[in-house]
Amino acid sequence: MPEAAPACPACAHPMRPSSGEGDPTWLCDECGNFFMPRKQFQKLTGVTIAGRTVPSSPEEHRPCPGCRGPTAGIEVRGADIELCPRCDIVITDRASFSFIVDHTPGRPELSSLRLGLDVSRNLSNATRAGTIPKLQLENLFVLYRNGILITSYTPKIPVGLDRDILGSMLMAVTGFVQASFRGMAEDHPLSSIRFGEREIAFEHGDFLVLAMTLKGSLDPAVRRGLSAALKKVETQNDHILRSWDGDIGNLGGLLGAFEQLLAPVRASG
Repeated sequence: MPEAAPACPACAHPMRPSSGEGDPTWLCDECGNFFMPRKQFQKLTGVTIAGRTVPSSPEEHRPCPGCRGPTAGIEVRGADIELCPRCDIVITDRASFSFIVDHTPGRPELSSLRLGLDVSRNLSNATRAGTIPKLQLENLFVLYRNGILITSYTPKIPVGLDRDILGSMLMAVTGFVQASFRGMAEDHPLSSIRFGEREIAFEHGDFLVLAMTLKGSLDPAVRRGLSAALKKVETQNDHILRSWDGDIGNLGGLLGAFEQLLAPVRASG
């Protein structure tokens, strides 16, 4: 294994230990490639890479990020990976590893490693990106649990963009993520998606879902305030929400109650 930070064989970006010094897995934050000892990879996948491997020609495979020597191409569960016989390390990209994970049932440690590497990469990129800007609420949608938009505070939505469709799309995103990562997050609902300096944040109640687009990030104290406000609105209007038929007109004076849901976010901005 390398002593100094190696260059990623795919993009030449400096790689780093995925969770600190002494970690045998090195990760590229730029493209997601990583490598680890062959023994560790075999233990995780249950696939034994045995016998002598013949290095490929430089035209076929990239050089090893450790010794810069030639690597050998190997197929594992239908995905192509590379092995350096000299360093005894396995090199793979994010897409190939994800394919291996999806075709290796009964090994939750593989899914945990994939999730851990993704989280590590995102945290590292967020740190390199600099300070997160002061929190600004851009848009807030109040949706029923089936995706129907009840009301919205949307000053940043361009004129002509259908708010009902946008609200439904946000609910569809939460459903997709929950289905994709089922069993990896103990079935907790999606709480946020970050892109650049912006965040889409979700707060889930028994009947209602808040979906917010923000500049900055919600801290735990603001989250607790939102959760408490949402619970209060649901408790006070349980008789309406529990049997609501989807007719906005039947909500009566309930719409005014949603104003208190904005208070925790506005106070923090």
